[in-house]
Amino acid sequence: MNFATNWQYGGTGWNKGVNVNFSKDGDITQYATLENPFPVGFVGPQQGKYGPLTLWGYSNGNHGSNTFRNAEIYQWNFGIQRELPGNILIDANYSANRSTHLPWNYSTQNRNIISKANREKYGTAGLSALVPNPFQYLFTQVPGRPAPIFDVADSIYNDPMVPQIDLLRPYPQFTGSFSGFPEFIATSNYESLQVRFEKRLSHGLSFTGNYTFSKFIDDSDAGGNAWIGNIGFAGTPQDLTNLKAEKSVSANDTPQRLAFAAIYELPVGRGRALGKNMNRVVNGVIGGWQVNSVVTFQTGQPLVFSDSDGLLAGGTQRPNINGKACSNASVDAVVNGAANYFNVGNFSHPGDQVPGNLGRYIADCRGPGIHSLDFGISKRVQFKESMYLEIRGDFFNALNTPRFAFPDTTFGSDTFGVINSQANSPRHGQFGLRFAF
Repeated sequence: MNFATNWQYGGTGWNKGVNVNFSKDGDITQYATLENPFPVGFVGPQQGKYGPLTLWGYSNGNHGSNTFRNAEIYQWNFGIQRELPGNILIDANYSANRSTHLPWNYSTQNRNIISKANREKYGTAGLSALVPNPFQYLFTQVPGRPAPIFDVADSIYNDPMVPQIDLLRPYPQFTGSFSGFPEFIATSNYESLQVRFEKRLSHGLSFTGNYTFSKFIDDSDAGGNAWIGNIGFAGTPQDLTNLKAEKSVSANDTPQRLAFAAIYELPVGRGRALGKNMNRVVNGVIGGWQVNSVVTFQTGQPLVFSDSDGLLAGGTQRPNINGKACSNASVDAVVNGAANYFNVGNFSHPGDQVPGNLGRYIADCRGPGIHSLDFGISKRVQFKESMYLEIRGDFFNALNTPRFAFPDTTFGSDTFGVINSQANSPRHGQFGLRFAF
């Protein structure tokens, strides 16, 4: 097992981004040139002249992480396999995965988050209120004060008034949030029963299928998953001072999934049970056909909720939940005229700067699942041993079963709880001819 060393990228006080402005009036007149890109100069990096006070008045973007290390992944499984009469094979497996020291998403880079007590004490209005700047004399000359220490023209601490939230942060000498490395303390746990069944071709029939019953729990959405469409991610944690509250079922949690594919050769035609001596012309029309199908059933992924007011400094506020919001969630109810996918009356706003009691994802509150059937029919017309014509037709979503998109889950939105789109395509088919020689 390998562990990465904790490190911090260089640049504290020694680098600074500067843009070259070649024109100030839409390229009518030239302001700067390549020979003289900064006609009036620019504010350079502080370098080391302020010692421990380097970057005072700026947003600190150069902190490391004392949890920076490689992830640890543990996997274990156990399986049994059995062959049954009729060329049928079944195997069942218990499979599990536990991962630790995973990265939290980018938002946990913020080490200058205001405390929960101060958020609730001052509220949104108080946090954004402008108050006298106690550091102004350090940056600019103030009557009756000593000469300023810093020569940093673009710091907000040159202003006589500053937002109160900046003075209430753990490190008020730095403005705003910190950026750098995220915490590597996230975990995930996955357990599943995986059953595979297969029938080798006999009597014109073959099939294969997989059934999965699983539970997936994690506490961070460090990244999306490309193979799952129509899925929401929680993004910023609600309260960076209480990351344990982010533990829930994963965005990718799919308790049950069944996928089944079959091919059946119709018993009509030359050499088959019915019409084994059939005329070649007749056989070319009605004999030798085979059908195939793919069936998929899958439960929906859990929903993620947010509050449109978003009155929570440094986090994404979630609403309060009273009772079971999705105990009556039903696509059928929506199809039959219900206005909402779930009971919107069970949600409420938690209040200004107060975290909601709703979890990151809700295990019993899921979006619509998948019920899909694809169907195909094909045959070969054989002219010679190496010459044939293949005729086929394929129909996707053959029963024209809609898969509805996730409902609006932003509490306070006019369409909260409403499904207003479809996530899959309607039934469509294609026909093809292929001549091989």
